[in-house]
Amino acid sequence: MSDLVEDLEYNRKLKEVLHIYNVSLKNNKGLETIRNFIKSAVDYYDYVIELFLEREYKNNKINEIPKTPIERYNLFLHLINDKDIENTMIYYKKLRTCLNSHITIQNEYRKTMIIVCKGYETENKLTIKDIKDIIENIRKFSNLIVKYI
Repeated sequence: MSDLVEDLEYNRKLKEVLHIYNVSLKNNKGLETIRNFIKSAVDYYDYVIELFLEREYKNNKINEIPKTPIERYNLFLHLINDKDIENTMIYYKKLRTCLNSHITIQNEYRKTMIIVCKGYETENKLTIKDIKDIIENIRKFSNLIVKYI
């Protein structure tokens, strides 16, 4: 059995993001719930990336673990070299940008809700369909990553 499946922190982070989607977002599409969803999704991906890079570092496959999240993400994708995993992480950069941006919601509490993340030079928009895609990708990612960690 994989070490990842037994990792309590990994399981807690995965359950947290799934719970926010399955319970909190179904009942409340407010700004704080959206922020919590974005933060928990980014935290989940960051945790898995760090676990993988720590393992690679301990096995002397890399000399150091990069300091910034985006450098860790890029190194992770380079080392994993798996198109399926890369495809499940398509929203990671967008979510990370949203995490550090000013977030507003248009059409709150409606199916046409749009989450607008305004950064210094960027503006990202997420729809309810994007949120569903993110959750589906996180589920796929959690099944795929087990063979690497």
